[in-house]
Amino acid sequence: MDKLWFFSATGRMFWMPTADSIVDASGNLKSGMDEFELHLKDALEYQTFCERSDQIILVSSANTFPFDYLQAIPPSMSRVALIQAGTPACAREQLDRLALDAYVLEPFHEAEVNLVLQQSMDDKNALIALQDELKNYSSIAFTAMSSASEMGLVAFYAQSVQNTGSLDRLAEQTLRCLNDLTVQGFVQFSFDDSLHVYPQNISDTYRDLLEWTRTSEHRIVSHGRFLIFNFDNAQFLITDAPVNEPEKYGRLRDVIAHIVSIAEARAKTIKVNSLLKDQQENTRTVISLLEMASRDNRNAVKAIMTDLSMALRELATGMDLNLEQEGALLGLSERALNSLESLHEATDAVEIYFRSLLGQLDKAAKLLETDNLLEPAAVESTIELF
Repeated sequence: MDKLWFFSATGRMFWMPTADSIVDASGNLKSGMDEFELHLKDALEYQTFCERSDQIILVSSANTFPFDYLQAIPPSMSRVALIQAGTPACAREQLDRLALDAYVLEPFHEAEVNLVLQQSMDDKNALIALQDELKNYSSIAFTAMSSASEMGLVAFYAQSVQNTGSLDRLAEQTLRCLNDLTVQGFVQFSFDDSLHVYPQNISDTYRDLLEWTRTSEHRIVSHGRFLIFNFDNAQFLITDAPVNEPEKYGRLRDVIAHIVSIAEARAKTIKVNSLLKDQQENTRTVISLLEMASRDNRNAVKAIMTDLSMALRELATGMDLNLEQEGALLGLSERALNSLESLHEATDAVEIYFRSLLGQLDKAAKLLETDNLLEPAAVESTIELF
C-alpha cells in the first residue's frame, strides 16, 4: 500500500511502501527516512507519483501547499492531513477546499495516526467498490431497457447525449432519435442571448411557429399532425404525428416530452460550460492586467515615495528646525512609506482573491468538461416501436 507524504514546511515528499507513520508526535520526520525522499521537478511529475500511490498524507504547518500540486491530486485518491500546532487559518482553509477524507491534530500519536490512515483507506476502497457495483447495476438496467420500446429509446438517447459537448452535436443526436420514432421535426434551443434552430433549412412558417412557441404559456400543444413542445430552453416541432392512430399518438407525445426534457437539461449544461469558459478567460485577463498594473504602479510609486522620503529627510536636516519640527517632518516621511506598504498589501490581497476565483472556475469547468471525452459512435438504427 504505497503512501505519498508531503510536508508543507519544507516542501519535501516521501514515497513509502508501508502504512506506518513516518513522523513523531510533533510532526517532525523520523530518522532513517531520507532514502524514501522524492526529488520531483514539477507538478506533472508529482501527479505521476500520485497516480501510483494509494494515499496522500499532507503534513500542514505555517506554510501552505503549492496550488498546482494540490490540483494534481486525483479525485479517487485517499487524502489525510496531519495538522501541526500553529497552522494558520489560511492553511486550514486550503485543506478544507481539498475535501479531506480525514485529519489528525497535533500531537500525532503513532497508533492513532496509523488507525486513521487505515480507516481512511478502507472507507475509500469501500466507496470505490460501491460505485463499481452501482455502475454494474446501471449497465444491467440499461441493457434490460434498451429493447424495442419507447422508454428503451429514451434511455438510449439519454446515454448517447450525456457527454455531448456542443449544441450542434446535441441537435444531430436528437433529430436521429426522432427519426427512430418514425417522425420528422425541428429542434430549437433558446437562451436569453442566443437562438439555435435545427435543421437550419427550415421554412419561415415553421421558424415563426417556433418563435411564437417561446412566448406561449402552454407546455404541449397538439393540433392534427402537428405537435409542439415548449420547455424553457428547448422547443420541438413535430410535423407528421400519427393523428389517425390515437393510441400511438398519445404514447408518442409522452415519449417526446421525455426527450425534450433530456435535451433541455443537456443544452443548459453545454451553455453553462460555454459561459464558464468565457468567465475563465475574462478572469485570466483581469489577473494578467492586474499583475502588470500592480507591478508597474508598485515600481513607480515606490521610486517616487522613496525619493520624496529622502528629500524630506535632507530638507529636515538642512533647515533651521527645532527637534520637534524635525521629528514631525521625519514622521511624515515614515508614514508615507508605511502607507505605500499598506497599498501593496491591499493589491496583493486582490490578486490572491482573483487567483482563488480562477481556481474555483477551473474546478467547475473540469466537472463540466466534455471535450476530451469520445463522442459515442453514430448508430444507424431503425427501430419499429408501434
